[in-house]
Amino acid sequence: MTITHCIRIFSAVICALALTLNLHAADTTRRVALVIGNSRYEAAVGPLRNTVNDANAMAKTLRALGFTVIEETNVTRDKLLAAMLKFRTKLRGAEVGLFYFAGHGISVAGANYLIPVRSGYKPDAADDTARRLLAETKLFNAEQAVAEMSNTGVACNLVILDACRSTPLARNPALRDAAKTGGLVEMNPPAGSLIAFSTDAGRAASDGEGANGIYTAELITHLRTPGLTIEQVFKRTRAGVMDRSGGAQIPAEYSRLVGDDIFLAGPAPAAKPEKEAIPKGQPVRIPTLAEINKLAATGDAAGCIESLRRYVRKNGLPAAPSVPLATLLDQVKEKLRDKKSATPRADAILQTCDLILGAISDCLPAEQPQSATLFAKAHSRRGDTLILLGRNAEALESFDAALTLAPTDAYILCNRATALLALDRKDEARADFTKAATIAAKKSGAHKLATEALATMK
Repeated sequence: MTITHCIRIFSAVICALALTLNLHAADTTRRVALVIGNSRYEAAVGPLRNTVNDANAMAKTLRALGFTVIEETNVTRDKLLAAMLKFRTKLRGAEVGLFYFAGHGISVAGANYLIPVRSGYKPDAADDTARRLLAETKLFNAEQAVAEMSNTGVACNLVILDACRSTPLARNPALRDAAKTGGLVEMNPPAGSLIAFSTDAGRAASDGEGANGIYTAELITHLRTPGLTIEQVFKRTRAGVMDRSGGAQIPAEYSRLVGDDIFLAGPAPAAKPEKEAIPKGQPVRIPTLAEINKLAATGDAAGCIESLRRYVRKNGLPAAPSVPLATLLDQVKEKLRDKKSATPRADAILQTCDLILGAISDCLPAEQPQSATLFAKAHSRRGDTLILLGRNAEALESFDAALTLAPTDAYILCNRATALLALDRKDEARADFTKAATIAAKKSGAHKLATEALATMK
């Protein structure tokens, strides 16, 4: 055998091995997402403040959940179509496909369209037929995303539209909206698909007062929660958005998902076994309020919250449903005071915060006066914990969510400023410290924190 022949055989083996490895790598890429955020719209359409932030936060969350993410911001129609082609190519063989769009969206002649930047869409006084033809050439038909994902054979397709709900030619600057009437119309997904709107058909979605819109802020919180099915993620998101908007914004989903449940953040942590097995056929005893409060006092967050859920399911809302949850939040606060001892336990503290957030959604209706206060505290404590873990971008999202509910809380402003400093966003941090120093009582701890921080930043 000649040397040349040996080299050829060796090269063939290497190529075969490389092909095998590449196939294996493709097989393990089971989740693929396309995330789009458009904010730099022309004046006639109306620029948006939080949509790129929303897209960035969503992309980061999805990567942490094992998605291969194609992320694009401020895209023209041509760039959006190119991104869609790339997305469709990567989707083949995936288990879950996800398309997320934050920006302006409108309905034209019964169809929904997403608006690219610099679209040149000017319908003026055209009739429905002419407007539909114009929209097809200038905008992006949301049905195209649904159809292209479905045609790849992916078993579970998720289309999430955090978009405005009406024509962008007369936009209300306070909302991700463009006029008093109009909006997206209901969509009929194919089997294996779920389409989610950030608010109900024909309504307007809030752009949010913090760094993120309230829909995306709630959605990424629940996407990260272990033990939730896809359907449960959207149910909890809806509850959170309704709570934070005072019922003004109600997200909607149109689902034809099939097959086994999918847990994007993995299964829930294994529950501790009961000390005494319950005989088969014997009804589960409903704990008393005193027992629930005792579990909270002893720091058994999982036991307290499960008992509270059982009580609410059986007896309805108790007279003081916030008491055990407030106790757990106070305990989290005490653990976080001692930074050195808190650091090794930060993962457990974060899990407790997530459990509390879920319990507030499940056990306290939005009309409960304590609900918003508890949500704000839980999001703030979660942010504090994430700072300990070095996850400052995620901490910022939690503080934004807290400030949406408690915009004049000086302590939360100081905490958000700390996260902003860690992200080297000094001007924004200075603004938060300045606001905290202005609104806090001069003898309060928040005022001292803010003024000392401002002094060191000079």
